[in-house]
Amino acid sequence: MIVALPGPCDWINAALQVLAQDQQAVLALVCGKHGSTPRGTGSWVLLNEQQILGSVGGGELEHTMIEAGQAMLAGNGDWSRSIMHCVLGSDMRQCCGGTMEVMLQPIDSGDRGWLQDAQASLYRQDASRVAFDRVDSNVPPLVIVGSSPDPVVNENMFVLTLADPRPALAVFGAGHVGRALCTIASQLPLRLTVFDQRPDQCALIPDSGNIEIDTALSPLHGARELTNHDAALIMTHSHALDYELCRILLRQSALCYTGLIGSKSKAQRFRKVLKKDGLSDSQIAHLTSPIGVDGPVGKEPGMIALGVLGEILNTPRLTAQKAG
Repeated sequence: MIVALPGPCDWINAALQVLAQDQQAVLALVCGKHGSTPRGTGSWVLLNEQQILGSVGGGELEHTMIEAGQAMLAGNGDWSRSIMHCVLGSDMRQCCGGTMEVMLQPIDSGDRGWLQDAQASLYRQDASRVAFDRVDSNVPPLVIVGSSPDPVVNENMFVLTLADPRPALAVFGAGHVGRALCTIASQLPLRLTVFDQRPDQCALIPDSGNIEIDTALSPLHGARELTNHDAALIMTHSHALDYELCRILLRQSALCYTGLIGSKSKAQRFRKVLKKDGLSDSQIAHLTSPIGVDGPVGKEPGMIALGVLGEILNTPRLTAQKAG
């Protein structure tokens, strides 16, 4: 079974889960590229005997990588780190035409230590890195804590930053549009947190590695405690709750985007009352409502979701953050 996980570092937890089941895995990691290629450096596939996680863009390259990893798992060839050099045109018959280097890193019980270090660094978000020696396969991967340079790293190493650059979106409300949005976003480079205390609605949200559902906190409490998020969408079942969420979230300057579902008349009414409640013109100007106006025409939940997701992903500050 092939499962696509969009997260750039999801292979760390997935590899540790494989080890917890006393199994082995192979990590195929793009460690170099030149010219036109389907995916960039850091793209990955993790495979064991039961499943294949991640993607490097499909096509003959991915098929070849999977075959090589499966051969390693079957005991054919060396159980050691190696580099595949792939010319996408002549070797893989892919129209991209560029070249890619793919590192095949075997993972077994002896790799638990550095994987746990990588997991801890990822949770801390401390700009740590993991270094793979491209020449000597006997050198185990090294996790470098923090952003300071490490004297062990040299030109023979591929260094991967342990960071997740995907924008974080808080979704308040798991109704029809919220669920449609989650379904589409499960395939996009976003991280979602959904706040809704209705278990029946939340149960209909797709299970995805980039979606977290919070039923413990009320949406208002979730908004007050919101940290490390780049954008917020307000789409609850209650206009009164929507308004209170606007009052809270528009005061959070760290948010690059705050969207409110509804009509032009709802947006005008909210803006008028927000000003009476003491919000400044600049704070109110950060409210995007109606949402998704430049998206496809239609009021179906999926059409609204398509429009607003495009709007969020194209928000200038988010685009600049991702590029940086």
